[in-house]
Amino acid sequence: MAFHLLSLILAGILSFADYVTENVFSKKLRKNQKLISFSAGAAIAYIILNLFPEIASYALIDGKKIFLYALLGFVSLNLIEQYIYKEVGKLKSASSYHKSIHVAYFFVYNFFIGMALVSFALKGLTQVLLFFIPFLLYIIVEMLPQEFEFKSGNFRIFYSLAPLFGAIAGINSIDFLDSVFGELIAFITGTLLYIVIRESLPSDEAERPVYFLIGILSYTLIILMGWNFV
Repeated sequence: MAFHLLSLILAGILSFADYVTENVFSKKLRKNQKLISFSAGAAIAYIILNLFPEIASYALIDGKKIFLYALLGFVSLNLIEQYIYKEVGKLKSASSYHKSIHVAYFFVYNFFIGMALVSFALKGLTQVLLFFIPFLLYIIVEMLPQEFEFKSGNFRIFYSLAPLFGAIAGINSIDFLDSVFGELIAFITGTLLYIVIRESLPSDEAERPVYFLIGILSYTLIILMGWNFV
């Protein structure tokens, strides 16, 4: 079916973007605070205007407990960040063990994004593209610097393929994916919300308010136009 191919193409683009930005020119992008602020603004607009209503629609069926998964996504990454950068921050650098925890979390998270792409592809081209663009920006600018520093080239490739693996898994388990989609998108939303808030907190080095506002306004306009095609 068409959504199979669409899901694989978009997941493949995310995987390729992840590999290139992590291994080719990541440092340059991490210093581009204008692009990071723009991407954070676009993500905030999508979270509030699309993802929150999506979760709320599932809450009508599954109950308010679905929001616990959004809280879980937010808190779990916060705890990992606190554990790595506060507890281990006294050391010159995090140990390989702590880096492995970080790697594992983001591999699973990107895997979930690939699965979610399949569900949104089933909803139509507009819905999947609205979901795809903020996460492509998130990957390109690495709104939350990961600095995995893989020593093995094969492992770099394997890690980057997480969205594609997720899409393949989603395509081969449509019924299961449909049954857990509400919880899945809530978890993804909670984690993305933490990433955006952490990166967008006012500071001399981080936020560029004008570009953050441009990101919000431009993606809000895109979403509003997208609503007319749903």
